[in-house]
Amino acid sequence: MIFFDAFTRFGVKPAMHPAQPYRLEQLVAQMRHCSISAALVACTSQVQYDPMFENRRLLDKLKPYPFLFPVWVAMPHHTGEFPEPDAFVEQLRKGNVRAVALCPKTHAWPLIGATAKPLLDALQRAGTLVILDQAFEVPTEQLQELLDRYPRLPVLARNVHWGQQRTIVPMLQRHKNLHITFDTFQINRGIERLTDLGCEDQLVYASNALDMSMGHRMYVDYAMVSDAVRQKVASGNLVRLLHGLRPPAEIVNKDEDPIMSEARQGKPLSSLVIDFHAHILDHGLHGGGGNVAMYRGDAAGMLELAQRMGVDCAGVMSWNGTVGVQADDGNQCVRDALDALPENWWGLATVDVLHESAESTTAKFEALFKDKRFLGLKPYTQYGVPYDDKRFDPWWKFGNDRKLYCGLHPVNWYRSGEFDGVCPRWPDMTVVGYHVGGTYAIADTAIELSKKYPNFMGEITLTPMWMGIIEYLVAGMGADRLLYGSDQPMRDPRPQLGWVVYSTLDYESKLKVLGQNAQRILDRVRAAQG
Repeated sequence: MIFFDAFTRFGVKPAMHPAQPYRLEQLVAQMRHCSISAALVACTSQVQYDPMFENRRLLDKLKPYPFLFPVWVAMPHHTGEFPEPDAFVEQLRKGNVRAVALCPKTHAWPLIGATAKPLLDALQRAGTLVILDQAFEVPTEQLQELLDRYPRLPVLARNVHWGQQRTIVPMLQRHKNLHITFDTFQINRGIERLTDLGCEDQLVYASNALDMSMGHRMYVDYAMVSDAVRQKVASGNLVRLLHGLRPPAEIVNKDEDPIMSEARQGKPLSSLVIDFHAHILDHGLHGGGGNVAMYRGDAAGMLELAQRMGVDCAGVMSWNGTVGVQADDGNQCVRDALDALPENWWGLATVDVLHESAESTTAKFEALFKDKRFLGLKPYTQYGVPYDDKRFDPWWKFGNDRKLYCGLHPVNWYRSGEFDGVCPRWPDMTVVGYHVGGTYAIADTAIELSKKYPNFMGEITLTPMWMGIIEYLVAGMGADRLLYGSDQPMRDPRPQLGWVVYSTLDYESKLKVLGQNAQRILDRVRAAQG
């Protein structure tokens, strides 16, 4: 497949972490590494300074790269800062600019109403693709009204959160001029589900690099749809929206390692892959309550995706026992799932830390762990008790005595000392900190924890996986201390796996992160079980 990335952006931003990539050359290198043949490109200066001045400068910056195409930022003309709409559209034509981004919140103008109407009318007449950052610039109510008022305006919504499925999916069905990227809309089986609903022409690959990794392409590489639909998502739909603008040539990384080669060809990975962070729903369910839809998030659905990708096994924790705080029901959900999954899959147990005594907690864990398929402990923040609170002592004593591991979603996103209150007190329990790639600042904290505590490990999954952060973590923690996890089925596991597969880690380090490190932890727990 030929990939055409619908949104990338380079340039410095306020309060950036020093390690975060920002240069155009880094974007180009990432494209070549991930075999992305072309990209629409914006620059942060278009938002932070005069848009039209920076629009013109962007053309010059991209001239050396025939596979990079500019995205201009547009705004209303009334203050004299910006050309009148018809003159602006003519400048788009002369510059061969086929897409514009609108930033109404940042630039302080109303998207809906008389102020924006001349600009939007002109863009609709020209058929210019309009790219909107839904999370930061355009609330869903405004997006809905925009689509109602401008039914022929091609709109591409990016940075849509996976928790908005119940709003966005029907919106896609009603408005065929709405298109969506999966950079943060990483819904479980999203491409498959939306294709079944007749939206295959509205799905577009966009990485949001340099903020995010281009490894998100794995969502498309392993999509269980026809080759024709996969090619539409990879580039075909975007080429149509840009009136035939297409990559000048296919880019393929000739130095890719065997793992990347298998992924790019959509083949199940042959190396050991272990998912160290997965949830599970009861049989036949498609959601976990709250704002979370998880289409086919039960054991059968998860196993099918695992086999498609070549994932060998996963540790499953319930959704209703953790997020839903129904601990006993959650443990039964895990038991039922393990009955339906291959024997090498395993479970994590939870107990209601608010309402169980120390004695009943220990008794429940002893009963649960008679089933040797349980290998880990899973508390959760919904119970409202910090992990270093004395009420967790029965958990950690049980885990320490049996050399178990615990998976900790950070209560305060690594800003408190909660791991410092667990790791040194219980040195025989492996403490896995989830989501250590959440930001570069979080990564710094995880690196420090790994240096202080030999029993601390980091797990990577999160929606906005920053470009380069896995490499940064490995450089700071060591390749032996990082684990692959997906958080499925809340998120689709394929982008999460892609963060590691398409990283620039050396081959041996990838093998460790993908499965070998996890296997070492599991072997230790099973050996202690006897």
